[in-house]
Amino acid sequence: MNNPAFKDINPQKLLLLNQLLGQANSKSKEELIPFFIAASSKASSMGMSFNDDETDVIISVLTANMSEQDKSRVETIRKLSKMLSQRQTKK
Repeated sequence: MNNPAFKDINPQKLLLLNQLLGQANSKSKEELIPFFIAASSKASSMGMSFNDDETDVIISVLTANMSEQDKSRVETIRKLSKMLSQRQTKK
């Protein structure tokens, strides 16, 4: 949370992120992706969304210590999520 990249993110979003990261620490590597998908849905239901720049910063920090394979999986899921979101917007 002390990462300078987070300085431009809304304080309420940072609070939510801090809570999520605290919960994520107890998750296994296999549980993280479903956990963050659920967390994204929760944030949306609270009327909170992250723009592309904020998401880029968050993903880069979260994946910093991941293997290239895991980073690739995260990016694939992110792209799929974006596509689904665009589909729902068109309806």
